[in-house]
Formats: sequence, C-alpha cells, structure tokens
Amino acid sequence: MEPVLQVIVLGSGGGPKEDNTTAFLVRSTAERWRKGSLLAVDAGVHLAAISRILQAYVLEDPTVFEREIPTILTSGPLKGLELPFRDADANAAYITRTMVDAYLISHPHLDHITGFVVNTAALSVGKPKTIAALPVTIEAFKDHIFNNVIWPNLSDENNGAGLVTYLRLVEGGSPRTGSGPTKGYLEICEGLAVKAWSISHGHCIENHPHLGTPTPSQTETVVNSPGSFRRSPGGRAGSPNTSEITRKLRESSRSAANGGERPKAEFRGFCVYDSCAYFIQDVATGREVLIWGDVEPDSISLSPRNSTVWKEAAPKILAGNLLGMFIECSYDDSQTNDTLFGHMSPRHLIAELKFLGTEILRLKGVIIPELGVKVSKEIEQPSVPEKPERGAYRFKKRKTTTTGKIPSEDGDISYTQYQTRLEYTQESPSATPTRNTRNSSHHKTTAQSPLKPTTPATPTIIPPTPTSTETAVSLELPSHSTSQTSISSIPEDAFPLKGLKVVIVHIKERFDDGPAAGHNILNQLRHHDQEAKLGCEFVISVPGMDVSL
Repeated sequence: MEPVLQVIVLGSGGGPKEDNTTAFLVRSTAERWRKGSLLAVDAGVHLAAISRILQAYVLEDPTVFEREIPTILTSGPLKGLELPFRDADANAAYITRTMVDAYLISHPHLDHITGFVVNTAALSVGKPKTIAALPVTIEAFKDHIFNNVIWPNLSDENNGAGLVTYLRLVEGGSPRTGSGPTKGYLEICEGLAVKAWSISHGHCIENHPHLGTPTPSQTETVVNSPGSFRRSPGGRAGSPNTSEITRKLRESSRSAANGGERPKAEFRGFCVYDSCAYFIQDVATGREVLIWGDVEPDSISLSPRNSTVWKEAAPKILAGNLLGMFIECSYDDSQTNDTLFGHMSPRHLIAELKFLGTEILRLKGVIIPELGVKVSKEIEQPSVPEKPERGAYRFKKRKTTTTGKIPSEDGDISYTQYQTRLEYTQESPSATPTRNTRNSSHHKTTAQSPLKPTTPATPTIIPPTPTSTETAVSLELPSHSTSQTSISSIPEDAFPLKGLKVVIVHIKERFDDGPAAGHNILNQLRHHDQEAKLGCEFVISVPGMDVSL
C-alpha cells in the first residue's frame, strides 16, 4: 500500500549537542508539495537542519542545483519538491517561508523551540506562522519567549509584530470538531489534523508556583481517578525527596484499592511539568502517526497520564489506522530512576508498550492469563435457529460476579470479574435448534501489521454480537503503576504490536569512547522485547531520516 504520511527527522537527539535537538516535518503525501503542506512538530533545530539535508544532495550530485531553475529533486526525503534557487540556504528559507504553515510544539523547553525562535528573523511579512500547542505551552511562549526581553514580541498578541499567531488546542480534542473517526481532530495545515493529550515530563526540582499540574497538597486529598489530582490551592513546604513522595502516593493508592480511605498527603508544593503527545491524522485516509513529546513512565510519575494515550491508540492500531509512533528513550538502562529527570529508558518504555499491548488484547477478546480467565481468541456463538419462529425462543441473561486480588510489587491489585451468560429456552417443540450460520468473522482476530493495513482507509470497528459468555474485568490499580503493572504479561502467541514501527528519538549523547548511546538503547529494547513478546519494530532515528507510513 502506498504511504500516506511522511515524517522527516530534522533533529533526533535530546542534547547536550545543540545542533541535533528534537524536530520533525510531517506531511500528507496526498497534498504533494503544495504551499502550506508541511507541519513542523517541535523545532529544536529547523532552518539549519533543512539546509543540511539540501547540502547532502549537493554532496551526492554537485550539479543538482546547477541545472535549469527551478529544479525538481528526484531522490531523498524531499523527492518531488520543486526548488527555485541554486543555493542550499536560500532553498531552505524558501521551504520554511512557503511550505511550513504551522509549528506544533509539545512543550516549551529550549531543545524543542530554539530553532523556531531564532528562525523567526527569516520570516517574511504576510501570513503569520501558527504556533499550535496546549494553553500552558502558549502561555510560556507569551511570558518567557516573545516578551521583548528574551526575544522581541513577534506574536499578534499584546501589541506584537504579528509574524506569529497562537492556536490553543483543547486537550483530548474539542467535541465541536469532526465526527466519527475524526471527532476531536483539528485541521491545522493542508491535509493534516491533530488531537493533543497532556502527559507528564517529570516534576520540578524547586518548590514553587507553576503553570503545570500540581501534586496533592496538605489541604486536599487525592481524587478517585488514578493519577489525577485536584489543583493545589497554593502554599510552600519543605521539599521531601522523590522516593519519599512516591512511597506516600503508593501507600495512598494501596489503601484505596483495598477499600480504605485515602489518607491526606503529608507534603505539598511539588508540581509536574506538562508535555504533550500528538495524534496526527491524514485527512484524506484517516491514517495516523503518534508523536510524543518528552515523557516519563507512569510507574514513577507524580501525575501519570500515559495510559490515556495508550487507550486512545489501541483501537487505532487494531483498526490498522495508527501506522507508527515516535517516542523518546533518552537513556539506556544504566540510568537510575532518580536520574531520569522526566525521561524514558528501555525498561520503562517496554513496560509502557506492554500496557498498550494489553489494551489491544482486551479489544481483541484475549483475556490476560494472570486474571485467572481462560485465553480465547474466538468466543463461541450460542446455538440458535437461523430463522427462529416468532416466540419460539426466549433468551435469558445470567450474571455472576467474582472478586479477588493479584499480588504485585506495589501491593495487591483488586479486580472484579463480571460474567454474563446468555441462555435460551425453547418454547415450541416444533422448532429445532440449529447452528447459527451468521458470519461471525469479526470475532476471529488475526495479527495485522498497522503499517500495511488490509482494512479500508477509514474502517469502522464492528461491535461484537451477544456471545454465549461475555467477560469484562474492572481493575483498581495503584496510582503510580498504571503502565507497569503485573497484568502486563502477554500470551506467548499474541505479539499484539507486531509490525508497529516505534521510532526512538531524543537520545542523549554520552561523550565517552564506549558504544553510541543509541546502539545500547536499541540492543536493550530488542532484548526486553524478546521477553515481552510484543513484536514491535524498533528504529533509532538520525537526522535526515525519512519515515514513510
């Protein structure tokens, strides 16, 4: 199947080197190379990185820009693009000025915005460039970047120059935008629509007021939803260490899971730095790519939210619409939890992907063995007549409830298993039950590669018809074990993420004579995946890489 989305990696690293920080260009291939068809996702580097890609063409063929102008590139990540200049820098500026309409920013750390901010000096007067982000990121730009101190106010707010305009996205998508598979998506450039979810990028080291997500304070209790907190009314206190905070939060979660009352937190003032994950959808086909900003694992977060993104992603993968993802893994497994500073390592990334795999298996009807329920990929239909006579059969539902606990490192996980049995009784002796010949193929699950979907461009998921036994499982999980729980074991033959391309970004340089950081991370991910049996394809990103999905 022809690719419908193209992601060009401008910057693949997470520092400390300033010439290779996070930045991507995304486009819908249906738009070809029309004006405004490129979406920049983060911009730690930008104009210089585009120029380096163009210079690589010159190294390969010194005469590439000496031919008739304009020149159409015939290979590489910019294949098919028509360029009006002979100079690589001039062509890079042309791409930025005319092809890129919007900048989708995950969070306002310098390694994700510096390229864009500095490059604003090259913007031409005319249609302003759009910065699209969650409101907390927009406020950071207004207060700390375009404030006439760090950088001139080039925005169209507060009497600025009007070269930049802000687009504040609604977390989870606005209910007023789109419908069906596109509900909540907002088209922000030609051919591409976006839905944003807030995620945690670690907690602040200092104890201070902040625009991010506060953790519990002494004057409030944790709300019932795991990982969700009421906003702090303010106040400062001493700074307990991270392990102490985590221990107290887990104790609170265990107490609630076991039926007790959540104790009030004994600390306050810490707040979590917000980042963002973006589902980017090709408007023409409905197919998508998921690009994460910097993110920490739910298992050690003070405000775990990754599970929301995974639950959104699971049905998209199952339907063949989510083709791949870009996610950070900044360090290898030698990095301890207290020095991750809001980032991922291979062991944590695999735990997160296990949660995603578990969600996919649930949607398929594969029940996780550790819940004590038999794994079954095909659920038998009740034996009923193909065309029963009116009043010949009467169906009854019998419900049973089973509760129990699953031991884990973070305390017992309470679960409730609801089982509904569908039975029928024959009212008329004249009717003889026969095997239902209705097509029940949607109950049979086969592993399909999300990168080569066999489903239509915008498939719908057919809801299952009533079965002889339907099982649902309700879990009460500890707040900080959302993605790294003991229920994440995968049946040996499942491989729920088979074919899913996982592109690793934001790798931090080590500055030593050992193997490259990306080499270690890739080996560790593959080793963990052999045990987890997820089946993903891991790829280490490099600048200039072209990922077509």
